[in-house]
Amino acid sequence: MITFARGQGRNIAMGIWGALAGLGGTLGIVLGGLLIDAIGWRSVFFVNVPFGAAVILAAPFLLTESRVRVTGQRSFDVTGALLGTGGLLLLVFALVRTQVIGWGSLEVIGSLLGGVALLAAFIFNEARAPEPLVPLWLFRTRGLRTATLALALNGGAFLAMFFLTAIFLQQVRGQSALQTGLQLLPMGVAAVIAAILVSSLVTRIGTRPVLIIGALLNVIGLGLLSRADAGSPYVSSLLPGLLVFGSGILAIGVPAQIAAIAEVGSQEAGAASGIVTAGYEVGGALGLAIVTTIANARVSHLLVTGLPVHQALTQGYQLGLLVAAALEVINLVVAAVSPRITPDAELVAAATLSG
Repeated sequence: MITFARGQGRNIAMGIWGALAGLGGTLGIVLGGLLIDAIGWRSVFFVNVPFGAAVILAAPFLLTESRVRVTGQRSFDVTGALLGTGGLLLLVFALVRTQVIGWGSLEVIGSLLGGVALLAAFIFNEARAPEPLVPLWLFRTRGLRTATLALALNGGAFLAMFFLTAIFLQQVRGQSALQTGLQLLPMGVAAVIAAILVSSLVTRIGTRPVLIIGALLNVIGLGLLSRADAGSPYVSSLLPGLLVFGSGILAIGVPAQIAAIAEVGSQEAGAASGIVTAGYEVGGALGLAIVTTIANARVSHLLVTGLPVHQALTQGYQLGLLVAAALEVINLVVAAVSPRITPDAELVAAATLSG
């Protein structure tokens, strides 16, 4: 947005950026499985090291410096950055740990209370900071509020679906990590295609109808996936749900990003984008914790009754996806009360990339 002037050059650059981001996310599903099968699960972390090093070395030569022009004294909200980061870190850590030690452990409860306390202090600080990291007045805009909630629910449903389906494919259907990645690949392809279509559609009918369409697609996709079992054919039981759900993910993501930044000025667009991104990440962790807790409880109960492991896992998977579908039903309500914004092409492009 800063390096290229408004017009054809910027649009081409955005198109290249968006295509590479979509391609990378889609191929990562398969390449991740290949790395795990060939080297081990730790390789998916180490493989990023050479790419990060290449970016560090290339950045001084390839990137043009840019600064936002401001009047008066410049300052940075260090206290807010530390409180906000620490609060979210403790909160997400607690939610992730519930998968291992449960909701009632002292570690989880202590981390949750610590995270809430730090976030409360963060809000107190932001209300008084001369240059707040997150201007609280942004939450007065209905677009930002509904977009943050929509992306949080979407993140919870997506991460829960992705986690449960990967477990189901490997532990119930006996697929390798690579085979699992290949079977999940159509979902990524559908998401990339949907992003292109949604970017065009939202400029015609506005954000609210597209959000409703996205939530409906996700409910339908999760419902279709919940019907799969150990012996059902992939093409008829899993593939339709993956394609529908993959299409719905960005049918929510793109209009929600647009709604988040459409009602704020360019100076606050970065803060607004950061808020909805944090909402997606925290909502994803919370949704994953809730859905998998319910699914695990179902599996444990069925195992106690003497049901075979693969059948117990299948029923836990199916219940978990229905709970994830319930999150998207709530998203239908959020979409219905969201503002209807008809953006220009440039705002659509910027929101598509940030989403």
